[in-house]
Amino acid sequence: MLKLGNLDNGLVDKLGALAAQVVNQALASGLSWDEAIVAFGIASKALAAKAATQGTGTLEQCTAHAQSRLQFGMDESSDVLRAYLD
Repeated sequence: MLKLGNLDNGLVDKLGALAAQVVNQALASGLSWDEAIVAFGIASKALAAKAATQGTGTLEQCTAHAQSRLQFGMDESSDVLRAYLD
């Protein structure tokens, strides 16, 4: 079971499933791992921009929050995703 801080199990399952799907798509994309990481950064900025247009905060605030959440994810062990990967 994937464990992420104090997040509830249902949310953790959704995060694990999405992360596994993203990893599988990245591996199948033909991009290098380095290029795929750039794509994740671009996608994160796009999500932050969308959040900003929905009134969540300014673009700068949403981008800073996205960077913080990306770091939270990076601080977790990738070993926890094994159960979700094909």
